[in-house]
Parts: sequence; structure tokens; C-alpha cells
Amino acid sequence: MDTSFKVVATRTPDAITPKVLAACKKLFPAGQPRFVKKLPWPFARINKCTYNVKEYLQATEGEMALGWDISVWENVMMQCIGHAVVKIPHTDEMFCVTPSKYGETQLLFVPDPTITFDFGDENARMPSADVALSTTPEVARLITINRREREIKMKYPVSAGILLLAGADALEVQRLGRERQRLTLSILLATSNHNTPCPCGSGKKFRKCHRASVERMLLLA
Repeated sequence: MDTSFKVVATRTPDAITPKVLAACKKLFPAGQPRFVKKLPWPFARINKCTYNVKEYLQATEGEMALGWDISVWENVMMQCIGHAVVKIPHTDEMFCVTPSKYGETQLLFVPDPTITFDFGDENARMPSADVALSTTPEVARLITINRREREIKMKYPVSAGILLLAGADALEVQRLGRERQRLTLSILLATSNHNTPCPCGSGKKFRKCHRASVERMLLLA
């Protein structure tokens, strides 16, 4: 079994399709999704968008805009993570100063003024949510698992970038993780077709890259 394989099924979409637009409206009815360029600030840190924007604005004109960073698993689900970008005053222009873990040059952003972030709370975190793009029970269950895991983890502080769970919570997160793996692999196989790109990011077709590995992993999960 190829244990180096890692599923990266969600990504920034290339276009705002009707299905993605409808899902964004479920997330925040007044939101208007838009593509925002990534212009990483040299001192910015991955996954620290609010602090990156705050520090950037200490020396540069602009204001912080909060909203949702949208990634899509095509025909499966939309992953939404709270995000901060820079907005140029008196204009509609926005850009992101936070570098991408995957080297993306833009993000799909839904401004949402109802999102807040407390800089006075050292354990403050941006919200996250999933929106289904499929009506299958497997996708609904995957979203439920993700929601439950977030609920558990929100109870614990983050220290030096590490989240330490304890007791029954740790055991439940482990169980949820195993179920998530089985569901993810099953959904991946069910939704792939002849030309589906491999979620490992190689650029090859899934059937010629990691499909056989995923089938073996599912049998062993």
C-alpha cells in the first residue's frame, strides 16, 4: 500500500458555477463570492491570516475584511474556512497577503461582515464550515464528522501550534478520523470518472496514478 498518498480533494475552483454560487448563498445569504489575488507579504505566515493582515496594515494603508476562503471538492462538498484579506479603502479592491500551502495564486472569497476575531483571546480561531454539493448519505455523514471534530477541538487551547486532546475526547477524535478516512476513500472512488485528476496533485489521471492504492487502502481501512 502506498502510505505516502495524501488526499487533497478540495481546491480553489476555476470558476463560480451555479452550484458553487448556490452553496455560497447557503453559507451566507448576502455574500457575493469573488476571486481575490494572492500577493503574499514576505513576513506573512501560513494559517495566520488575521495576524498577517493586522501586521501588514500597521505600515500600509488599508483595512481588514473578513469572510470565507472557499475550496471545492467537485460534486461532493464545499469547504469554507474563515479568512482575512486586505481591502483598499473607498474601492472594491481586495487582495490576500497570506501565502498558500499549495502555491495557489488566488482564492475564492466570500466577504462576511458577521465574522469577528478577538485578538485579545490567544486561543481565538476563525470559523469553518462545510456545505454539501451532493445529496448522498455518505457526504452528509462526512460533514457531520467534520462538525463534531471541530466541536471537540474548540474546547482545547493551542500551544506552540499543537493541540493536545485528552481522555474520551481524544478517543472520539481518533474514531472519527478512521471513519472519515473510510468515507473519503469511498466517496473519492464513487465520484471519479475516466478523466478525474489524481487528488495527490501529481497532474496525472487518478486511474493511472493512485486509484489502485486507494482501493487497497479502503479494503484495509
